[in-house]
Amino acid sequence: MACFSLLFMFSVAQAQSKLTLEKAISLALKNHPSIKAQKDVLTASRFAKDATKANRWFKANLIVQAERHNDPVTITSIKGPGQFPPFSRDIYFWQVEATFPLYEGGRVAQEVKIKDLEINIRQSLLRQSTEDLIANVKQLFFQVLYLKSLVKAQRELYHLLKEQYHDASLKYQVGRIARLDLLYFKRALEEEKALLLASESNLHLAKKLLALVIGLEDNSFEVSGHLEPLKNVNIKSFSAEKFLEERPDVKAARLKVKQAEAAISRAKREYLPTISAFSSYGRRAGAGLNNDEEVWVAGVRLNWSIFDSGVKRNLLKEKQALWLAAKEELQNLRLSASQEIISAVSQINLAKSQVNRLKAAEEFAREAYKREALRYQAGAGSINDLLQAQEAWLRTKSNLLKAYYDLNTAVVSFELATGQIAKEFSNE
Repeated sequence: MACFSLLFMFSVAQAQSKLTLEKAISLALKNHPSIKAQKDVLTASRFAKDATKANRWFKANLIVQAERHNDPVTITSIKGPGQFPPFSRDIYFWQVEATFPLYEGGRVAQEVKIKDLEINIRQSLLRQSTEDLIANVKQLFFQVLYLKSLVKAQRELYHLLKEQYHDASLKYQVGRIARLDLLYFKRALEEEKALLLASESNLHLAKKLLALVIGLEDNSFEVSGHLEPLKNVNIKSFSAEKFLEERPDVKAARLKVKQAEAAISRAKREYLPTISAFSSYGRRAGAGLNNDEEVWVAGVRLNWSIFDSGVKRNLLKEKQALWLAAKEELQNLRLSASQEIISAVSQINLAKSQVNRLKAAEEFAREAYKREALRYQAGAGSINDLLQAQEAWLRTKSNLLKAYYDLNTAVVSFELATGQIAKEFSNE
C-alpha cells in the first residue's frame, strides 16, 4: 500500500511538472506585473469617470471656524434701524454651504465623454499588453521546444558516435584501422559533446527566462508540445485593411482621435456661462459663546467669463492642434501596422518553403548516413565519408528544427500583427 501511495504521488508530481503552452499563457496573464498594472489603471479610469459624473449633482461643505480680531466686530448683521448688533473680538461660527448646478454649458457631459473614451482606450491598451505578453510567452515556449528537440537529437548522435568510437577502439587494438581513423572518431565525438553542452546550457537559460515571464519560482518543469505546427495558417487571401481594425493599438489610436475631438468640444464650452443655486445655514457666537444666533443665505448665481486675455482662445487652439496630431499618429500607426502584417506574411511563406526544403534534405542526409555506415562496416567506405555523412545529417536535422521554430515564430508574429493572438484568452 505504501509503495502504491509513493508511485501515485510521484505520478502526480510528474503530471504537475508538465507545462503546456496554454498553461504557460494562463500563468503569465495571471502573474505578470504589466497586466496587473494595466488592470489597475483601467480601474482607476472608471473611478475617474464616476468622479466626473458626480459634478452634476448637489454638493455640501461643513465649515467650523474660531477667530480673534484686534478690535470688536459685529457678531451678526444689523437687525434693523436703530438696532445695534452685539460686538465681540472673539467670533465662533459654523455653517453648512450647499450648491447645486442648474446649467453648466455641457462641460460635465463632455468631460464624462472624455473619461468614457479614456476607459475604452485603457481597455485597448490592456488588450495590447495581453497580446504582447502572449507573443513573448509563445516565442519563449517554442524556443524551449526547439532547444529541447535539438538537445535530444544531439544526444542521440553523441551516443551513436560514442558507440562508433568504442567499436573503432576495438578495431584499432587488433590492427584493423589506423590510429588516424581512431582520432577522426575521437575528434567528432568531442565536437559533438561540446555542441551538446552548449545546447543544454541554452535550454537551461531559455527555461529560466520562460519561468521568469510566467511567474514560476523554478524551472524544473518540462514543456509539453509539438515543435512542428499542428495547424496551417491560411494567408492565401487576406486583407491588411481588415486586420488593421482588429489591432488594439489601432483601436486605441482611433479612440484618441475621438477623445481629442471631445476635448475641442469641451474647450468651446468655456465660452458659455454657468448657473447654480446656492445656500448656507449656520450659527455665530461671540466671546463665551454668547449672543448665539442663526445665519443663513440662499440664492442663484450666474458666472460668465467675458474677458480673460485670450486664455480660452489659446486653449481651444491647443486642443485643435492635439486633434490634428492624433489623426497623424493614427495614420502613421496604420502604415506601420500594414508593413508588419505584410512582413509577417512574407516570413511565413519563407519559413514554409524552408521547412519543405529541409524535410527533403534531412531525409536524404539520413539515408546517406545509413548507406555510409553500412559501407564502413563492410570495409568499403572511408572514415571521412562516414563522418561527413554524420555531420551533414546532424546539420540538416538541426536546420529543420530551426526551420520549425522560425515557422512558429513567424505565425506568432502574424497573429500579433493582425490582432488575433489573444482571442482564445481574452475575457473582456
